[in-house]
Amino acid sequence: MVSSLDSGCSNMRSRRRRPSAVGGRRLRVGGGGRTSRTVRVKVKKLQMLIPGGRGLEAERLFRHTADYIMYLRLQVDVLQALSKIYKL
Repeated sequence: MVSSLDSGCSNMRSRRRRPSAVGGRRLRVGGGGRTSRTVRVKVKKLQMLIPGGRGLEAERLFRHTADYIMYLRLQVDVLQALSKIYKL
């Protein structure tokens, strides 16, 4: 017996967007076009924002960025807990 929930999930799989479309535009693979330049500029900006990010290749930079976001989230959680303890 197939539940209605199961059949809904199969329909959702067929409606997924293609990963090549970002912001309604198709990404060019290779070619060094405007999209590629835009990505390089954004990676450079991200390298400047993330501590220790300068000189990292994009893949390592993205992993480092994810770790840094988790670190910041943990800091927020700790500070919120402290403010509740001290009722600030």
